[in-house]
Amino acid sequence: MNREVIAVDQDSLGMQGRKVRDSSARQVWVKPLADGSRAVILFNRGSEESPIAVPWEDIGLFPAARPWSAISGRGLTSAASLAALRQRSSHTAW
Repeated sequence: MNREVIAVDQDSLGMQGRKVRDSSARQVWVKPLADGSRAVILFNRGSEESPIAVPWEDIGLFPAARPWSAISGRGLTSAASLAALRQRSSHTAW
């Protein structure tokens, strides 16, 4: 059981996630959370690894108006750090 994924699902804001990108087998979903942050899901429906890219603005982030240090994230299913988010807006999903 992954408690962090359940916490995102049951966030007190009660907002449903919405699909912001749909490119063949690759999808990007975003869900606003009660604390003002966003949960972003990179969903690869394919059978092979595939890069997924999305403009920051599509997920409600505007890096030009904020310091990059305000943008952070990590994978909830693998607990892997996504420090690369600060340099780019794509990630390989499998």
